[in-house]
Amino acid sequence: SLENRWRLEFPQDIRYISAEYRRLLRQINARFRRSDGTPEERLTMIKQLAAVSRNSRAFSAAVLGCLLLMPAVAGAAQGVWEAWSSETFTLDARESFQFHVTFDQMPVRSWKLVVDGGEKNCDLSVLRVRGESLLYYKTDESRHELVIPWGRDEELIVVMTNRKRPGTFVVTLWGPPKGQAHAAYSYHVNRALEAFASGRRLDAEDHCEKALRKDADDGVAMVLLAGFLRDRNFYSRAGALVKQAQECELPGDMLSLAQNLEAELKILRAPLPAAVRKDVARIEESLDRGSGQEALDLCVGLIAGHPDLPNQAKSRLQMLQGRALDQIGRDFEAVDAFTRALGLSRNRGEEAVIYF
Repeated sequence: SLENRWRLEFPQDIRYISAEYRRLLRQINARFRRSDGTPEERLTMIKQLAAVSRNSRAFSAAVLGCLLLMPAVAGAAQGVWEAWSSETFTLDARESFQFHVTFDQMPVRSWKLVVDGGEKNCDLSVLRVRGESLLYYKTDESRHELVIPWGRDEELIVVMTNRKRPGTFVVTLWGPPKGQAHAAYSYHVNRALEAFASGRRLDAEDHCEKALRKDADDGVAMVLLAGFLRDRNFYSRAGALVKQAQECELPGDMLSLAQNLEAELKILRAPLPAAVRKDVARIEESLDRGSGQEALDLCVGLIAGHPDLPNQAKSRLQMLQGRALDQIGRDFEAVDAFTRALGLSRNRGEEAVIYF
């Protein structure tokens, strides 16, 4: 779904999507799945969705995630490819030709290589330079086609070998439409995003760990991993990762995401007074079971019975109340609770951004 595609770039939990947006979401999702919607039409619809947002600042993260993802998902998933380069080679019998492809030539998450010989056959091998892994090897084919998972600092060696008679071969590198912004990161981060798109959350987390083992300064991997760990309540490590990520050179959108995640973690890690600690644990257990009404009743009782709690604790209770309201379908009341949580979290110009 489109919501899950947003979550690729913004791993924060999308806790709330109001009924007033769902019709537009369905329309946009349908355009992404069909080939009749042009990129311009999809972009217009996304802008419409942003325009009707009741809370534009909170919703802008989701819209931005969708915009960042459009080239990778809309292009690759639907088969809407654009030729980035095309060259023709004439080879004598048994002649071989070798060329390299680097990330600078194809700065995308994945792309497609096509070698077309018409009525002439050739052998083709594709070797990834990093790790020297063979991605593709087929012999005596008139057409070779493969989609290549890609990332920063990647490089391929492609070798064509003609068969028994001279032949002419067209080599085309296909990618998503060039007119769109491309959010491409390191190889394992791109694989993490793809894994998360298909619902393989643990695989996505594992790819982020692999990215950091290969490059301890991969700030984007840190931010994504922090989001995954935050969702699994590993707040301490998530906080350390997001702080370290901000010391790296992050793209502007990832830097904003890291700052917002850090602010939210401050709320989540805020110590709770002993008087409410056990009841908050019960509320979280009820939410995990899907017992939204039970969690809501507990929240209402705690908020009413402890008016003198510090603002950070009140913000935490409002966030829980918003989640409970969302579970039982009281959408607009959930927005109000999340908004109150945002207001209570403000501290001398530093505020948390709550992702709905």
